[in-house]
Amino acid sequence: MVKKKSKLVELDIVRAFAILAVLIIHGTSEATVELPVGSGSQALFLAVNKLSNFAVPLFILLSGLVLFYRYIDDWSGKQAVTFYLKRVKQILFPYLIWSAFYYLYNQWIFYPQQLHWDWAQFLDLLPWADASYHLYFMVIIVQFYLLFPLLVWLCRAWSGFRKSLFFIGIAIQAAFYSYNHWIEPLNHTASLSVTYFSLFTLGGYIGMNYDVFTAWISRHIRWVLPLTILLGLGFMGLFLLEVLTKAVLDNTWYTLLFNIYPMFAAMSFIWIGRKLLQHWPKVSRALLSLGAVSFGIYLMHPAVLTYWRTHAVIGSGSMLDYYAYTISAFLLSLLVPWVVISIYGRIRKSIRSTRSRPPQRGAA
Repeated sequence: MVKKKSKLVELDIVRAFAILAVLIIHGTSEATVELPVGSGSQALFLAVNKLSNFAVPLFILLSGLVLFYRYIDDWSGKQAVTFYLKRVKQILFPYLIWSAFYYLYNQWIFYPQQLHWDWAQFLDLLPWADASYHLYFMVIIVQFYLLFPLLVWLCRAWSGFRKSLFFIGIAIQAAFYSYNHWIEPLNHTASLSVTYFSLFTLGGYIGMNYDVFTAWISRHIRWVLPLTILLGLGFMGLFLLEVLTKAVLDNTWYTLLFNIYPMFAAMSFIWIGRKLLQHWPKVSRALLSLGAVSFGIYLMHPAVLTYWRTHAVIGSGSMLDYYAYTISAFLLSLLVPWVVISIYGRIRKSIRSTRSRPPQRGAA
């Protein structure tokens, strides 16, 4: 019998960093296009937005890490069935429910007089997550879940495949990018798993060798962390250069940094998470709490953000008011879902506790 592996607690801290980055991206997206191009405020919001672009790639890398860490030594036909049943419950059902929610919610916000339900229209939204701009991540993850059994089987059956998993992921992604960029553009590339294959396989490689990785990152963080910062500044710099100088750069440079930056960010955040657990327990508890509810915040925050943006009054129209409006959008999209999910969790826990409590015998 395979010994059950311990939970990698520090990954919840990494998820907290990732969901904060998601909220920053969505919270500042409006400012990057509404403010005068080339102005100091627009450049500031654009810089913060692009520095946070590790978010979705980081979540994908974490998915690969957790899956391979959990199943590389404990995989079978029975495990495959259990694996898929869990994913239907944890991913497919929430995806359908929240797609339906946003299908109706966005109508209510923008076209309240035309609120309706059309099955054909709704079903047409599902394949590429068109019900809301953030749900494409779930389409990507479903694709990786479909591919995972094959990948883990190959890793278990062939040591060469296991050792080369990351490089195989790079080769697959590079081949796809080359075809799409230089031969024939494909549709929905942002929602295809091959767009992120190297990230998922790097996560898988780290997950299969987690103890070796943590020892390695402890020795090399002195150059990994500064390089992560430089990569982030480089990625941000490409967009600022484009805006400020009207330079047109080949998309390949953006794509390279979009992938490499999150890889090093993931390694740095894992090290930071482990250090926070050791030396900053209060900060760790807050981040662990946030990381534990990150999936719920991801699902819910666009509803809060949309409501705020369609109902808030900026005020006098000064830049100070605009900064307050944008920062408030970020804070509300973080705090409202966090509170709602926490209350929901307590209610569920209370119901489960009541159900599990043995019935009291009546008086004799």
